[in-house]
Amino acid sequence: MTDAQTCGAKDCPLAAEAHADLCILHNPRDGKEHEALIDAFRKIDEAGIIRIRDLYLVDADLSGINLNLKNLQYSDLTGASLQNARLNKVGFDFSNLDEVNFESAILEKCDLRRATSARDIKWFEVILDSVQIPTFSHVGLHSVYEDGEESDLNKAQFVFRQFKEGYKNQGDHDASGLFYEREMDMKRRTGKPFERAWLTLLWAVCGYGEKPMRSVAAFFVTIFGFACGFYFCDLRGPEGPIQYDYLKSLYFSVVTFTSLGYGDVTPRGFARFLAGSEALLGVFLISLFVFVFCRRMVR
Repeated sequence: MTDAQTCGAKDCPLAAEAHADLCILHNPRDGKEHEALIDAFRKIDEAGIIRIRDLYLVDADLSGINLNLKNLQYSDLTGASLQNARLNKVGFDFSNLDEVNFESAILEKCDLRRATSARDIKWFEVILDSVQIPTFSHVGLHSVYEDGEESDLNKAQFVFRQFKEGYKNQGDHDASGLFYEREMDMKRRTGKPFERAWLTLLWAVCGYGEKPMRSVAAFFVTIFGFACGFYFCDLRGPEGPIQYDYLKSLYFSVVTFTSLGYGDVTPRGFARFLAGSEALLGVFLISLFVFVFCRRMVR
């Protein structure tokens, strides 16, 4: 084989394609064929090459491929299909993995942390065994299954759960928490009416347990909201009836919300119902805040 017939990429033993100076792995054309790619990687294996760089695999069909002990560096795999593939100890250092289809693939001891971008990956039913997933800033919080022609919120929920567990295992609890929120968003959108209502409440008051400051905001909304109700109700203080006095109504709302019960202000009529409702809400919201805050601090 002459030099003219060999791929012009550095350290590549493959033959160049017809009317080109590069092999099928390096030649910049989209949608490369499955059988030819499988044969090219088989020859790479036979040559004992582990690190290979500058591959152009945009929209390439790599479905069902078996790759073992490889590092595809500085490569473009945008839109490539790796469905049903089996990758063992494969890395993608400084490579683009946007829109790669990993559906039903098996990834064992792979390292994707150094990929330059990995957005809108198709990740449904992928099996991950000791896999280091891409950096959060390169993944984003959007799933390709959320909208468009392939919209399937159950698949999106599965993907968010995978990333949640992956970042948890890697010690990135902030990213894990964000993907937990997205997982619960999908569960809320696909749940039955009662489940939707409950998850909507949890989202509003604590971000599914991830945002304790929302509980604090709920404290103020509840206290000031009920104070507006008490403003028009019949309250009795040491000096007689209290009505249309917002400061005293606010004081009574705080005392009721925190269940202090000083007894210096007494509700009458409809105000009793409001006071009981606020007391129950206060117990719920304070307990929720303590739980969420401690959960975040312990984690």
